[in-house]
Amino acid sequence: MSINKLFLAFVLTVLTLVQPYAANPDNLDKVKAINNYINFSNESTHGMLIVHRLLENFNKNINKFVDLPDQQINFYSNKDLPEDIFEDPEHWFYETSPNSWYNKILTSKGVLPTATEVGLLTPANKMKAIIVNINKVRFDLETQINTLDLTQRENLGLVYDKLEEAVVWYKEYYKFQQELESNINKYFKTLNVSKDEMQFPEVLKAMTDVYETNRAALNALYFKDDDNYKDLYKNEVAALDRFKLIKLNDYNSTRLINAKVQTYWSNIIRQFTESLSAQKQFMDVENIPQEFKLYDKYYYYYNISVINKFNRYGNGIVYEMNRIIDYLEIPMPRYFEMPHYFKVIYPKILDQTEYLASSDPVISFIPETVKGRSVVLADHTIFIDSSVVKFQMYDHKIIDGDIVSISFNGDWIIEKFMITEKPYEFTLKMNEQGKNFLLLHADDMGRQPPATIALSYMYKGKRQLITLNSDTAKSEVIEIVVKE
Repeated sequence: MSINKLFLAFVLTVLTLVQPYAANPDNLDKVKAINNYINFSNESTHGMLIVHRLLENFNKNINKFVDLPDQQINFYSNKDLPEDIFEDPEHWFYETSPNSWYNKILTSKGVLPTATEVGLLTPANKMKAIIVNINKVRFDLETQINTLDLTQRENLGLVYDKLEEAVVWYKEYYKFQQELESNINKYFKTLNVSKDEMQFPEVLKAMTDVYETNRAALNALYFKDDDNYKDLYKNEVAALDRFKLIKLNDYNSTRLINAKVQTYWSNIIRQFTESLSAQKQFMDVENIPQEFKLYDKYYYYYNISVINKFNRYGNGIVYEMNRIIDYLEIPMPRYFEMPHYFKVIYPKILDQTEYLASSDPVISFIPETVKGRSVVLADHTIFIDSSVVKFQMYDHKIIDGDIVSISFNGDWIIEKFMITEKPYEFTLKMNEQGKNFLLLHADDMGRQPPATIALSYMYKGKRQLITLNSDTAKSEVIEIVVKE
């Protein structure tokens, strides 16, 4: 055999090896029909992010009529966007718009069993109705802001009520998305997809482990159900470690050695690593940017700091995983993205309180590290006989220029404050369940380290005094116990 023929035979052999396994055509059609629903959901999530930013702007713009400055997060308005964000005929935001994916759902009727189609169309139709309402809310708000006298409290109330409607729509959307996911997963398990069709089961399992552990942590932030967050975080770290053990170059003569796939794989590792870093900051009670102080740490870490490492926006892990599935032509459902949640913030004059309350309604554990420093539990406890307590803080003994920050239940209530002999007063409302704590963090220890503060408060009619210390290596935390 000539050299040319030998070379041709070698090329044909390699091409045969890197071709995908021929999946069952019936399975491919059914999975394609399933993925129409997932694509509709994921692209709708992308559109809802755009509206979400608009709603934040509307919210902050009306707050300036009361007592808060206008802090724009984005610099676009309704006039800069398509009339229907979920249609987007000029493809500003999507390759295929949510409405187009919805139409694909309708035109693929008959591919799936009738009972399955009903089970998928029911939540999908509700999701479609919700994005119509979400798109409408942005114009309703614009009309209200342009036509109502917002110096009148009752008119402001109408606008805030409209914003609260959006809060409900966002929550309802995720509820129906979860119903859609559940029905898709149940149906997919009934398909007779062979191991050969899945092609790379260990690779897919590693991706799914990363997805599911990250999704569980995101759900904990979304629902503010972080009692077991340390365990969720450990599961994520373990999943990432297993993911890193897989080396695509070991899959010689397969489509996994493709340069694009390897780039997607590397991006998953990078994005998930960055997500874990942000989640560590959440657990360590890190500061959040000033413009999000009026929301809370859950809102910031979920909506701003973590979810963009998960969703397509920011080329998160779901986006990269779905690109791998698409390239390999594996007959399996794509991964779902998660929607943002919306929260209305009110000016202090409308939501006036005489105390500071915790953004987390239940604290299950006291953090072990904060801002990279270890946390030391004080050898004494603050006992109080009321759920609302006024504290006075001042420098202990020598006035030496200590600058400190104080965290209450994970919220920084005092930041970089120079304490003096003049008492600084603040009033706190304790959580009814779980733990309550104050943490002292030294920003500058003054002339005589460590930074030391005195806290005075009333208990059973008598003035009590305790001290807290902090240096550059550790922060001291003290638990507060209601003992009526």
